[in-house]
Amino acid sequence: MTEETKKIEMFKNDLAKAIREKNYAKIEMLKFLLNISDEQAKYFERGLTGYPSIDKVWLNVYAKGAEEKANNIPRDKTVWDVIEEKLYEHYDVPALEYFGKQFSRQEFIDSCYQWARVFRGLGVEENEIVPIYGPVSPSVCAMTFGLNMIGACPYFIKIGVNEKTLMEETQEAKIAVVFNALWPMVSKEFSKDKYKNVIITTATADMPWPKKEIVSFISKIKAQKNKSPIPDEKKYIWADKALSMANYYSGDVKVPFVKDRSTLISSSSGTTSGVIKGVVATNESIISQLYYQSFSEIPYITGDKALNQLPFAVSTSLNSLFMYPLYVGMTVAIDPRVSNEAFYEQITKVKPNIALTTGCLWENFFDRVESEMKKGKKFDFSCAKGWAVGGEGTDVKKMNKWNEIMNKLHATNPLFSGYGLSEVFAGVSVDNPNVKQDPNKQIISVGIPEAGMNIGVFDEKGRELSYNQRGELWVKTQTGMKEYYNKPELTAKTKVDGWIHTGDLAEIADNGLIYVWGRMNDTVNLKKSKVYYFDIANKIKANSFIADAVVLSMPTEENDNNLVAHIVWDGPVDEDDEKAYLEIINQELRDFLPSEITVSAYYIHDTKLPVSPTAFKTDKIKMSLQTTGYVQVIDGELNNVEFILNKSGKYSQKCAIIKSEKIKVLKRK
Repeated sequence: MTEETKKIEMFKNDLAKAIREKNYAKIEMLKFLLNISDEQAKYFERGLTGYPSIDKVWLNVYAKGAEEKANNIPRDKTVWDVIEEKLYEHYDVPALEYFGKQFSRQEFIDSCYQWARVFRGLGVEENEIVPIYGPVSPSVCAMTFGLNMIGACPYFIKIGVNEKTLMEETQEAKIAVVFNALWPMVSKEFSKDKYKNVIITTATADMPWPKKEIVSFISKIKAQKNKSPIPDEKKYIWADKALSMANYYSGDVKVPFVKDRSTLISSSSGTTSGVIKGVVATNESIISQLYYQSFSEIPYITGDKALNQLPFAVSTSLNSLFMYPLYVGMTVAIDPRVSNEAFYEQITKVKPNIALTTGCLWENFFDRVESEMKKGKKFDFSCAKGWAVGGEGTDVKKMNKWNEIMNKLHATNPLFSGYGLSEVFAGVSVDNPNVKQDPNKQIISVGIPEAGMNIGVFDEKGRELSYNQRGELWVKTQTGMKEYYNKPELTAKTKVDGWIHTGDLAEIADNGLIYVWGRMNDTVNLKKSKVYYFDIANKIKANSFIADAVVLSMPTEENDNNLVAHIVWDGPVDEDDEKAYLEIINQELRDFLPSEITVSAYYIHDTKLPVSPTAFKTDKIKMSLQTTGYVQVIDGELNNVEFILNKSGKYSQKCAIIKSEKIKVLKRK
């Protein structure tokens, strides 16, 4: 921390004290030193400084002392030490459920110790990195804690990483765990001589009969078509056989606590820098997240059930849908299938009390529910105590619609929204029923910070902004990452003076609610200003005839700041309506945007924007590659528009209605 930063922090804390003591002379002096505006100074009358990170107004919602209790974690225990205590505390509640088969807490504890002995027997040492590639299963759950016991560090590799990234992220590994169905994707890396052993997991190993036999048969049929079968060599050990090796090690498997030890690595999505990063958590940071949630009034209740369908590469899966439910005495219902069809089945059949997924999966779920209701099917959502929208979230219109359905179907609570980061081991904020959202906002809030979290929004010079001002969201917390795995330069850019720089544009309301607008780098940079793509999209979505919209860059030879919009109509639209609606949007954008920026064409999707098959978020990469099928109203006529990539790396825009191939661009009035 620089001397200037220390001085400013001291001034802000002095201001809070002066306001409490009503020392008006000192308040005026500090107002001058901190260059506080009259608008911010209005908060002084309410006993606030106007700086969210100093006022921490969200703590008014929680029980007295919540922040201090949340930060008072044990400093001599591993994650397994803490979880094991809680497993015994809630001994009568099943630990896991997997396709209907339940695992008692004692069975799960025994399995964790068994895997600890397996890894010890295979020679895994303290501080060793063990990559795990694949979906969640009971075996992977037990491996996670088994490795923690022996002081080793599992690295849950993001599924679908490219070959180069996989090689870089596994460079120190000697032992690995790979899901058999994904072997063809990673066979080149995990066949290398450097691997002493590779444990092969399957979805069927922990399944009950007869589902196990049926799925195993289907898997064998698929394996016969597999171009990269798992080699029949000694170093490749199937998980069920590996368990028999637990007897090879009879010594003590639990190692003593070591301060700041690398304990677990999840994978960031790569949205900040375009680089997928391994986020290193410690025992202290993981335990802190468990404590933070415990004092944040989140509706996780002993004896209830949490659905976990996401791979452990996602920190939300590891924390909010696995460790924390176990910690509070819930059953974790595991189903590694991630698809629209699977999610509908998981919710309607498993009936979880806690469920969390992206807005895209929730949208498809509620569309399916609405369709089935019209056919006479009945639903009962009274089990829903903590169903939440995460990932890229959703918009106000959709959230309101879904909650109307939830209300009709007797949900115990409405849908929650939340916000988290791999860099803080999942949760930062979550909805609280005692804090009301602003109905006039274009976007939904992601709730208030968990007890123990500190947040603020900052401008480009690192100066903290006041309430309802937009800037980069920073987070200061004991749950913060140790580092990015083998990426010191990126670590230094993200973790600065104890703050995690999120890369998200946000604002904080004076009741503590956080509103996240989008990524800071989704922008057109002009000489004197910035224009964010999501602001343009929100302008388009404000129209009642629009269901969804995304704006992307499509630089042309005539204009580097040329954009295109991908839109979905809110209901059937004929050609005349389409032309009229596009004219309305064109006029709105002409009035809204600087003259340097043009939205020159629209791609109209039938019912929904495309979704990434792995992340289940809006697939902007796929849309950015779209060059044909656009439309635009030019000279009163509806034109088909095509973008042609030139040698310069920019596009020419061609309109199909014009007989000649002369390029024609929408002119600004």
